[in-house]
Amino acid sequence: MRVLPARLPTTRLPSPAAEPRRIPVGLDQDALAPALLDLFGGDQHLLVLGDNECGKTNLLKLIVAGLVERYSDDELVFGVFDPRRGLRGVVPEPYRGGYAHNATLAAALSTGIAAELDKRLPETADPDAPETGEPAFRGPRIVILIDDYDILTTAGQQPLAPFLPYISSAQDIGLHFVLARRTAGASRALYEPLLTTLRETGTTALVMSGDRTEGQLFPGLYASQQPPGRGVLVRRGRRHQLVQTALTVLTEAGGEES
Repeated sequence: MRVLPARLPTTRLPSPAAEPRRIPVGLDQDALAPALLDLFGGDQHLLVLGDNECGKTNLLKLIVAGLVERYSDDELVFGVFDPRRGLRGVVPEPYRGGYAHNATLAAALSTGIAAELDKRLPETADPDAPETGEPAFRGPRIVILIDDYDILTTAGQQPLAPFLPYISSAQDIGLHFVLARRTAGASRALYEPLLTTLRETGTTALVMSGDRTEGQLFPGLYASQQPPGRGVLVRRGRRHQLVQTALTVLTEAGGEES
């Protein structure tokens, strides 16, 4: 019986030459084949749930590195929301559209990005216009990278609320969310406005380590204790996949980042 490795170095993932568009994030248990994130295709957004030391921040770093390797700064820009500052220096300066580490800065950054998104909304829609296959927007794709979302939203704060009107049009305006938060409290948090809207649009999710008492987080899926870096990948209409995400950095103690 084949089993997932306890640790997976990034050297075991496909190179940009082998996967020029999709981002390899790990291995799936069924075939021990690469688990791939098609953020600019079928996946659109990614929601990561996991408690401390499960590898959430490591995964965000892995996704950033994969995107930067595959896309130029003319094609891609990040808005980074990072209350614990675990992502400092991760996004190269040419790709960085803004950085916020508290709720006040996050609200200001969200408002600024939302103003740019508003310009991308079509003023009219022509039902007879031919389908060209080209993006309807101009400018780089915008990836909203959020770590520790639960910290930003403590005491009922909603600093990312300016994004809400644009999520339903995300595919047409080049908007993508990669959002991580703790599993603890997720059963309630999944019904707050931003996460509810992302779920309604069919976001891909990765459920890492957590307590089963949180209840059913996605259809047929409860959180469980997992080794660092491991989680269940959830895509609408597809069977859940158990995956081991790759390590970007080993700590001195040999563990993973949170």
